[in-house]
Amino acid sequence: MSDTCWLEMTFRRRDLPKLNATLEHRMCDGTFWNEEDSDEKEIIASIYEADYGWYDEIHALAKAGVTFTASSGPGSNYGPSIYACYKGKLIECNTDINETPVAQVTEKGLNEDALNNCMEYFKVLRKILTDSKGKEA
Repeated sequence: MSDTCWLEMTFRRRDLPKLNATLEHRMCDGTFWNEEDSDEKEIIASIYEADYGWYDEIHALAKAGVTFTASSGPGSNYGPSIYACYKGKLIECNTDINETPVAQVTEKGLNEDALNNCMEYFKVLRKILTDSKGKEA
């Protein structure tokens, strides 16, 4: 039995050839998104049964150099998370229920790596947003 959650992705339409090549095994009738939710620059895809949060697929898309953002719900063994990937640079952060990045605090204190990752997420997200407005970051 697999561990499934929902996943929503937004990616640049110009990355569609890379995305199709990377995710061809996940396509249903050639796509996994609804064109009505998309426009000429971006595609928004909602995956309602993403096995293991599509962890492997997300890393494969990053390796292929696809630029995207994604958010996923919790699974049985992991919490919700968000991703920002700009031309292969992938950042993943745990989130709260509002999709706000969070850094863990334990009895040993703040997880500095998680905090740095959250800060890096916003830098990568800014690059994606700048690029989507037609300006190369």
